[in-house]
Amino acid sequence: MNRLQYLVVTTLFLFSCGADDNGSVQPEPEPDTGLIKNSSFEALGSVDNFSSWQTEYDDSSELVQNSGYFSNKSLLHKSSSLYKVYSYQEIPNLPNGIYKLTVWVKNSGGQNACYINAKNYGGIERMTSLPVSQNDWTQVIIRGIEVTEGALTIGLYSEALPNNWCAVDNWELVKDGIEYNFLKGGDLSELSYIESKGGLFYENGQQKDCFEILKNNGVNLARLRLYNDPGNPNFTPSNRLPAGFQNPEDILSLAARAKVAGMQILLTFHYSDYWTNGGTQNKPHEWEGLSYDDLKTAVYNFTLDFMTQMKNQGTSPEFVSLGNETAGGFLFPDGGYENFNKMADLFNEGYNAVKEVSTNTKVIIHLDDAGNRDKYDWFFGELSAAGGKFDIIGASYYPFWTDRTVEQIKEWANYQSFSLGKDILIMETGYNWNPTLPSGWAGQLSDNGPYENIYPSSREGQKNFLYECFNGLKNVDNGRVIGDVYWDPVMIEVHGVGWELDAPNVVSNTTLFDFQGNVLPAFKAFKYNN
Repeated sequence: MNRLQYLVVTTLFLFSCGADDNGSVQPEPEPDTGLIKNSSFEALGSVDNFSSWQTEYDDSSELVQNSGYFSNKSLLHKSSSLYKVYSYQEIPNLPNGIYKLTVWVKNSGGQNACYINAKNYGGIERMTSLPVSQNDWTQVIIRGIEVTEGALTIGLYSEALPNNWCAVDNWELVKDGIEYNFLKGGDLSELSYIESKGGLFYENGQQKDCFEILKNNGVNLARLRLYNDPGNPNFTPSNRLPAGFQNPEDILSLAARAKVAGMQILLTFHYSDYWTNGGTQNKPHEWEGLSYDDLKTAVYNFTLDFMTQMKNQGTSPEFVSLGNETAGGFLFPDGGYENFNKMADLFNEGYNAVKEVSTNTKVIIHLDDAGNRDKYDWFFGELSAAGGKFDIIGASYYPFWTDRTVEQIKEWANYQSFSLGKDILIMETGYNWNPTLPSGWAGQLSDNGPYENIYPSSREGQKNFLYECFNGLKNVDNGRVIGDVYWDPVMIEVHGVGWELDAPNVVSNTTLFDFQGNVLPAFKAFKYNN
């Protein structure tokens, strides 16, 4: 700490603590704030040890500022030069159990890393990145801290550029007993296709296997979508994809690679030869013309067979989605919304087959348009009334398609998880890191909805949106949102690869790699949130 900074911080200490008649500083008694001492930084000691809090690494950043959230003070990390600093508190004699940690923050953004953490409790270090919030105080949370060794260290870490700053105030540690492990995933179904066309991936300038890069940066779940007979040229629309990709053999291969990388697996049965969504739910060609009873049998047998193959190679999925964005139903016309009883029966055939092979696998029903209360109330109300079985609500959240903010999604998730009594998994999220594709066309997402002027379509904007998104989802009551799955993070710009044969790649500006396959800053949201 240089002399000027020392004088600034010392002045703050003198101002807050007062002095006796002889001019010596008399710190006020440390307030009783529960498990965390001096949680609001009101009780100040010396410059080098500010009452129960300690620092490591570079001590050249300011430590205390005279404005806070509830109080008159807060902890500040800031310097006029490059800096790295960790401010922390060790909490001994802590009863074992599961805790959540919350803190209020302001943050300029721009740091290489800036997060609160919890460590030395008997498990892996947990972190939550600070979202950008320069004017308003925002709550940040770490859930599922399972203390097994009677102690815990909490802190704020900054590795930052000159004049980057962050402030934190009002730490709170509560023993809530809620287990929680945030899932940070991506749909990796296109990877084999990309690699077959020569696509390469780079981290720090070095070419690496894509799964290695994903693992290095905190991705802990792989979504894999399965088609029945994709690429068969004798059937339409199956010829929209080359033969040999996203079929059972390819998905088994990708699942094995994901498991080696230590990832959980989310398997999506499309029950079609190609892509399905709210308006397109074509049956596989082999199921055309089947009676309703035979269709139910086909769903059960296909699900059972592939789940058995997954189990036999040691890659039983932790999660299975039956269909994709099925607000209108699936396997049209039999499973359409016009008859929820038939739809529920078809879903239940898949559900029963999954559970017969793997009782621990959680089954998801997935809709689009996260945030739409009326749609989710209607669909899941009708499905449940018809006896439909499922474990988790799946939802797609794109700022572009929904035109909703993270705060609105959080409010919706609080309502929806309570009203339906189910956890929620965000199955798809996408955000532009470049305004256009290399061709100059806007691509699938022409803008970023309500965030277009807050986090522009840029590399930094994509990262900052994910910081806010992940923190907002973790703030949902009782940890009922269990994670977020990024959409097509690996579908980089490679000659010959498109959404369909002879069609452009419409998502290469929403990936987690740039047009040349280099990692983007958005990966920090995955790495520093666990």
